[in-house]
Amino acid sequence: MKAFSLLLMSVLVSTLVFANETAEPGESASAVAVTNCSGSSVVKVFYKAEQAGTVKVSIFSKDNSLVFTETMKRVSGFLRPYNFSGLSAGEYTIQVKDSNGTRTETIDYTAGKIEKQISIVKLAEEGKYLLSVNSRASDVINVNIYNEANQLIHSQEKKIERNFAEVLNIKDINRFTIEVSDSNGVLKSVKN
Repeated sequence: MKAFSLLLMSVLVSTLVFANETAEPGESASAVAVTNCSGSSVVKVFYKAEQAGTVKVSIFSKDNSLVFTETMKRVSGFLRPYNFSGLSAGEYTIQVKDSNGTRTETIDYTAGKIEKQISIVKLAEEGKYLLSVNSRASDVINVNIYNEANQLIHSQEKKIERNFAEVLNIKDINRFTIEVSDSNGVLKSVKN
């Protein structure tokens, strides 16, 4: 199972490195992914941008209290480990800010272990997004896609066995929301 987790993490890192978000002319694109190996209290944040700049990483608790922050200057990419072992169990938000905007990832941290990590990363090819789930147990996830009028246009239920990855193809839709939930409620939502 650890080999599969490492393979999934390698695919995600490769996706970030080789398939950054598509940028408009004159703009640079950046990508962020947050991962955790099963049984570890260390959360890894991957960041990759086309141009070097200032990047601020902040970690917030569920009540929006700042737990940790750091600013890195003149970086175009990094892999940073963050140790959650001294923190109490609960939901935490990792926020990464750069000149291209703010990206957030939410994780559930329980007794030194993250129970489930859901990530949605925009791929270089227009309309494609990589959905990945790293879970400590089997579960059922629901993926719902809504149009700009908040009407459900796609819904699917997937039974996952710990780890799951899928490319979502959302071509020909300009504005949408991807919502991923598990048996405990909404875990991740992305708007375009």
